[in-house]
Amino acid sequence: MALVGEASRRFISRLNALLGKSVIVHTMKGKVYKGILYGFDQSTLSVVLTNVEEQGGRKHPLVFVTGHNLAEITVEETAIFDAREFADFLVRHGGIALHQVRVYDDLNIVEVSRSVKVSKDGVEGAGPLAQKIYTLYREYLRRKGVGD
Repeated sequence: MALVGEASRRFISRLNALLGKSVIVHTMKGKVYKGILYGFDQSTLSVVLTNVEEQGGRKHPLVFVTGHNLAEITVEETAIFDAREFADFLVRHGGIALHQVRVYDDLNIVEVSRSVKVSKDGVEGAGPLAQKIYTLYREYLRRKGVGD
């Protein structure tokens, strides 16, 4: 029974991560909407999109799609920061010991020595370790073609 709870938590966590992102929503009736995921109802899986464009080109400021009519949500944007990938980068290229690195997949966060947190938003922490992680973070992004 605990697996069901964990699976639901992960599902909702992923849906939460899509808030504010560009998505494509397909309905059961074949309509396709491209817009920004503004919100959702956890109990019905109904979604709200803003800045919406229909497949035919019509634009709408706001569209609600009820959960029973929802067929598919496709993510339009690709994530640049991947916590698991960055954790591997720290170990391979930064000389950080594996036991110092913890990955929170559902939050897409890396924690180093319980004092430095790294996410798509950057590095949180202070001191020499945080500075080293920040330098490695910039190098990681540079290798992915982002930043300097």
